[in-house]
Amino acid sequence: MAKFEYSGGESFDGQLEQLGRDGVKTVVMSGADACVKAMQDMVEAYHHVVTGDMKSAVAPAKYHEDLNSAWVEVYPQGNDRRGVSNAVKAFVTNYGRGKKKGRKSGDKFITGNKNKMQSVVSAAMQEASDRLIQEINK
Repeated sequence: MAKFEYSGGESFDGQLEQLGRDGVKTVVMSGADACVKAMQDMVEAYHHVVTGDMKSAVAPAKYHEDLNSAWVEVYPQGNDRRGVSNAVKAFVTNYGRGKKKGRKSGDKFITGNKNKMQSVVSAAMQEASDRLIQEINK
């Protein structure tokens, strides 16, 4: 699971005023879309594709917003064709089962690439934010 947050801290109110709630949601969801693509690429790169169910199930969850931040979590959702949870498969594949690591489990294919994913998501969110601010300032 990956969670990326848009937080302006003290200036969040000003950004909300300028972008509006819909704008902030657009920025966060742009990051979520980039995260989906990056996570699907990681599933493929680490050869965790047997049926493709887990890879195709990567999607953003529910959008959340509070006074100082907005966020969405991205992870494989639903069940595969055999009824096994895609999120559980991703968790076990990422962390391993117990202290046992196999050839294709415990390889940290998600958490080991957090910096790369953060970079991709931040770039997508910055691009969306810049685009919205440009439209506002026309």
